[in-house]
Amino acid sequence: MSISSHPLLRMAIAVCPVCGKKTRNPKFCSRSCAAKQNNVLVPKRKLAGKCAVCRLPVPRRHSYCSQHRPNKPLDRSQPISTVADGSDHSACRHARLRQDARRAYLSAFPYRCMRCGYDRHIEVCHRRALTSFPLDTPISVVNSLDNLLGLCPNCHWEFDHGLLQL
Repeated sequence: MSISSHPLLRMAIAVCPVCGKKTRNPKFCSRSCAAKQNNVLVPKRKLAGKCAVCRLPVPRRHSYCSQHRPNKPLDRSQPISTVADGSDHSACRHARLRQDARRAYLSAFPYRCMRCGYDRHIEVCHRRALTSFPLDTPISVVNSLDNLLGLCPNCHWEFDHGLLQL
């Protein structure tokens, strides 16, 4: 059989509809281009659930849409009275404020105790207690880096019980 009579060489050259490359394949130039096109046309994962707040469609394993997600970052210009998880309990408010404090502290400082240098587990605590702030105080003041400490559990316990002065 001569090279010019080989069946693969006689196939027409097509253009891939995804990336525009020339190909001998009648449809796509590669498997990745085929997957990109076919996954858009026939997605495997359908939105099966609904947001618990606004009832918009969400992925099956989610309970909230991106706007109502309970652990999304806080707007730090708002007062601490606006922080709530659907209840009026201060414990829920404080949990959200502590979560925001961990985000702020760990993005700015290394993962290590400020006092002893322990780096396996640290807890982010407030120099001034959350309960000592009025409810109209902005979150940015409560969770400012000046008010946050990264301490190991032992040093944190000593700090909370007045045995450690920083």
